[in-house]
Amino acid sequence: MKSFQLILRNLRQIDTLYNRKISKDLSEISTGHHFEVLLILSRQVSPITQNQLAELLQIDKSRMANIVFYLEQNELVTVKVNPADRRQHYVSLSANALNAIPYIENKVQQVNDVVQTGISEEKLKVFLEVSETIRQNLIKKVTE
Repeated sequence: MKSFQLILRNLRQIDTLYNRKISKDLSEISTGHHFEVLLILSRQVSPITQNQLAELLQIDKSRMANIVFYLEQNELVTVKVNPADRRQHYVSLSANALNAIPYIENKVQQVNDVVQTGISEEKLKVFLEVSETIRQNLIKKVTE
């Protein structure tokens, strides 16, 4: 198997297993595998639109709309239409989600601790640098 196939397979498996573990640990909150959206929203200092959120997550607008709908149905986000531009939808955390953020952060940290078991700081740093370089290379090609 060629190295790029191994990279793709390994990254896909890491992503799947990581999300599956966190989703399982967060099953009582009904985040699905959208915990990352909640964490991003928790770090915003000003209102953020659904489209801005899609850009931050590098996903298409229709996928973002589905995620926001799911989170709204589970009372984890609130959506407000911008009265000045009805095409814009501001997304923010609900009171339920605000209360759950420390729990989510704790569960994510627990999974991160498991993931990092047996990996030196140096190796982890190299992995993160290489994966970021791969990500940036792909972003450049996708946006060309």
